[in-house]
Amino acid sequence: MNTASRSSSTVPQRAEEYERWLRGSSLSAFGFRWMMGPGQWAVNLPLYRLPKNLKLDASTRLLDIGCGRGNVLRTLDDQLGSDVPPVGLDVSRAMLEQAQRDEGNPRRYAGFVQGSATALPFQDGSFNLVLCGHLVKHFDDVDTLGLFTEIRRVLSPGGLGVIWEFGPTGDRRLDAWNARVVATGVKQPRLRSQRTLKRLATDAGFEFVRDADLRPFLLPPIPRSSILVGRPPEGYSARP
Repeated sequence: MNTASRSSSTVPQRAEEYERWLRGSSLSAFGFRWMMGPGQWAVNLPLYRLPKNLKLDASTRLLDIGCGRGNVLRTLDDQLGSDVPPVGLDVSRAMLEQAQRDEGNPRRYAGFVQGSATALPFQDGSFNLVLCGHLVKHFDDVDTLGLFTEIRRVLSPGGLGVIWEFGPTGDRRLDAWNARVVATGVKQPRLRSQRTLKRLATDAGFEFVRDADLRPFLLPPIPRSSILVGRPPEGYSARP
């Protein structure tokens, strides 16, 4: 099977399973919806330090891939007072409907778009900051490479991307347990190291790839792998 057909068959199937689980009434689905809303302060606490760490300002054009209920997106927008309202993309209609209900400030509308992370519905160079958290565990390497390629495409020259996901500990038994913990609503989650994520980002064409070192994450107490990627500014050359 070629990579194109493999990618096109796995992503919609996982999206359908994810949507069905999110709309369910199980305790795990309820807990996840809470974590994507009020619980975001614990799940993604390091993200709230990004404006200072990356020296962001009002000129930031932000895309949050896998935005869920949009809490990270809105918090960063409140911190930055962005000139251009940020955009959140999620494959789940259920999450986006909740994000719309959570939107409480009519003066600062954050756009929410339903779509695939491996085929982003945006023009080249549309954003100078792209976030993508807790998403790549759903994807095989082919789809992860497609995601990174799309992030690079929509980044403008000089733009940065921050990608993070549950990562391995190096202990086989603990990793097996952690995989079971995060497997709710996700079939066969993939816990990749930062080294693996950096390799896939390099394969996708990123010239700048670094450890993001996002920590600490309070909930759940499972390690994260996080990388910072970027496109060089126009006219930049690594050669002296």
